[in-house]
Amino acid sequence: MNAALVRDVRVDDHQITFILTDDREVSAPTSWSRLLTDATERQRANWRLGGFGTYVEWPSIDEHVGLWTLLGVSEEELMEASGFEIGRNPIHT
Repeated sequence: MNAALVRDVRVDDHQITFILTDDREVSAPTSWSRLLTDATERQRANWRLGGFGTYVEWPSIDEHVGLWTLLGVSEEELMEASGFEIGRNPIHT
């Protein structure tokens, strides 16, 4: 079984929500990120997946949020569960 990765994102004034490839949703308060809190609706809508779905970036505000952060696990745990080789971190390639 493959680990679920991010496939879609919703951000509003209250929550950052990652929709995963297995249809689960994980959320955190938008206030957790000052950059997303201060961003316009248009900036929040301008996101892209990185690391094969292990993190989301908002290039217009230079913000990055890892799935591991919303899940409350280490980056290494997420990478291992997703089948990535440890030491070959997609966020740094």
